[in-house]
Amino acid sequence: MKRQLIIHATILLGVTAAILCDSLTATAQIPTRTTAIAGPNRYATLEDQLVNRLHATTDQQRAYLHYIVKQVKLGKLDIKLVVAMERYALRRRPDFPMPFFERAMKAQADKIGLALPPIQSFLTTRTLRS
Repeated sequence: MKRQLIIHATILLGVTAAILCDSLTATAQIPTRTTAIAGPNRYATLEDQLVNRLHATTDQQRAYLHYIVKQVKLGKLDIKLVVAMERYALRRRPDFPMPFFERAMKAQADKIGLALPPIQSFLTTRTLRS
């Protein structure tokens, strides 16, 4: 009788722990793409590549990368330069490349006469609420 009670309590505890762990969300996870990639071009966009490879976890970092991609689309930044700085940052610190990317992009943009704002200047509604 006592052994059965211990077995039932262990099972109940395991199920409860599984339910609680499943309901918690990890905030540092990089979100997956919200729109499906349709058509014959199934490659990631430059923005998706930068967000995922540079581990952009905050809204400010994502907004900064969106701005960088926008500058590429406007022709103010060369895509080869952006990809080269991404690779440089990944070589410098594979586990935390974003600060290295920002500094390298700022230095390269200054050389071509383009002023890039720092990541901290990208305010988000989430930042304003806290």
